Amino acid sequence: MSSAPPTFWPAADAAWRLDRSLIAAIHRELTRPLPKRITKLQRHDLLQRRLSELGDRFGYDSKIEVATGYRRRRYSGRFDVMWSPREGGSLPIVFEVDSCWRHESLLKLGRVSEEALKLWVYYGMRSAPPEPIEPGFRRLNILRIEPWLLGMKDSQRLRHLEPGPWPEVLYPRRAEGGTLRFEPTATFMRSGPIV
Repeated sequence: MSSAPPTFWPAADAAWRLDRSLIAAIHRELTRPLPKRITKLQRHDLLQRRLSELGDRFGYDSKIEVATGYRRRRYSGRFDVMWSPREGGSLPIVFEVDSCWRHESLLKLGRVSEEALKLWVYYGMRSAPPEPIEPGFRRLNILRIEPWLLGMKDSQRLRHLEPGPWPEVLYPRRAEGGTLRFEPTATFMRSGPIV
C-alpha cells in the first residue's frame, strides 16, 4: 500500500538496534491492505496476527499475548507478540502494537531485561521522542506507521503532534513506612527467561 520508507526510531543504544531490513519487512507486512470498515480491536488483532505469521516465516517460534510477568504488583501483563528463536543464536523479540502513546506499553517494554530485543509498533500522530536516559528505554526500537496506511479514516488530514513523553520511572520501590518511592534501579524479569 505504501512506497514510502518506514519511520523508524532505532534504539538509542546501538547494540540493541533492529536491522533496518527487518523493520522494512515488518512495515510492508503490517501496511498490506486491511478490510474495509474494520474496528479498532479488529485492526489490533489483525496486526498481531500479521506480526506472528511474519515471525513464523522468518524462522521464529511466534506467539500472541505472551505473559510479561508482574505488572502493578499482579501477574497480568502481556506482550502483543513475541518471536523466540527456534535454534538459538539470536535474542527473542517482543512487540507492543498501539495507536496512541501508551505509557503502559512503554513501561512493559522498558522493563524487559537484556534477554530480548524490543519493538514498539506505534501508529499514532506523535513525532520522534527525545533521546531517553533510562537504560530500558534506550534499548527500545520504535516503528511509527502513518495511521492512514492502516485504514484510519481521515488521519491524513491530522497534523503531527509534539513528541510523546517517556514515563518518569520504570521501577517504583517501597520506601520505609510502606509508601512508594520511585527509583530506576530494579531489574525486571531477571529471575527467569522471557518465554
